[in-house]
Amino acid sequence: MHTCCICVADSDEASARLLADGLKLNEYEVRVINTATEVSRECRKGDIEVLVLDAALGNADGVALARQLKADRQTSDLVVLLALDKAAQKRFSIEDALGVDDYITKPYNLPMVMIRVETLIRKRRNVNCLKVGEDPLGDTSYTDELTGLRNRRYLLERLQEEVEKAHRYNFPVSCVVFDVSEVEALDDELGAVSLDDLLVELAMAMRNYSRTFDILARYDGTMFAAVLPHVDRDRAVQYAQKILSEVENTTFADPCYPSKTRLSAGIVACKNGSARGAEAVLGEAMQGLLAAQSAKGGRVGVRDLSDGP
Repeated sequence: MHTCCICVADSDEASARLLADGLKLNEYEVRVINTATEVSRECRKGDIEVLVLDAALGNADGVALARQLKADRQTSDLVVLLALDKAAQKRFSIEDALGVDDYITKPYNLPMVMIRVETLIRKRRNVNCLKVGEDPLGDTSYTDELTGLRNRRYLLERLQEEVEKAHRYNFPVSCVVFDVSEVEALDDELGAVSLDDLLVELAMAMRNYSRTFDILARYDGTMFAAVLPHVDRDRAVQYAQKILSEVENTTFADPCYPSKTRLSAGIVACKNGSARGAEAVLGEAMQGLLAAQSAKGGRVGVRDLSDGP
């Protein structure tokens, strides 16, 4: 794999240098700049793969700058990792996320930055490989081989990180767990679609309704999970209902083994200020799922984790 060129755009020179030194230790080529004008000029040179962009870059709006870069044909393939300080975290919205590939918090947590950068680089290069017909190499330690989603290990690590950030920066985060309730063969002679084929298509449906930095994983067997940063309970319910509706209105593996399937979902929302471990949060989502599956006609079970009584 060739050396990746990463641009660190941060008006705080000390923070920028700290991050740059950490990236260099991991054998990345690093370019440090401090202004929005430099960002546009450097990124148009075409050799930068990843831009770590401070949301508060001097007097510039980092989110708006990210959108401009994504809209420009010369820089549309650029991977943008937005860095948010405490103030920017509070202002960050779902709409803002449309212009970035992922986000990190400041002060920089170097190990987590490295994980994010490596994941984004791999994703970008895999997409480029697919465009030219090559066979991309996946991240086997964090990826479910069947569906291409993340696995249980990655889910728990990232869920823990997001719950801690939600507590530290006072924003909501939700976790949604999906499970297959039933599969119906529409042709008795042909039978139902194979379970593997069904799970792959369910994973595709989840991707279609998720943001770039939402954390999607196959938890176990027929169970999937999604971690939704900056999403409160009501929006999480809307997200789950869209996926349930999409799945239940789709005929899978048609025409070979036409089948219909039904999902149930469990949702837990951590309200502002909640500080819980990943296992506890996921456990609450599972409780919501069980409640939905046991209720007559139930599809969605919702739980809340909030501070106080």
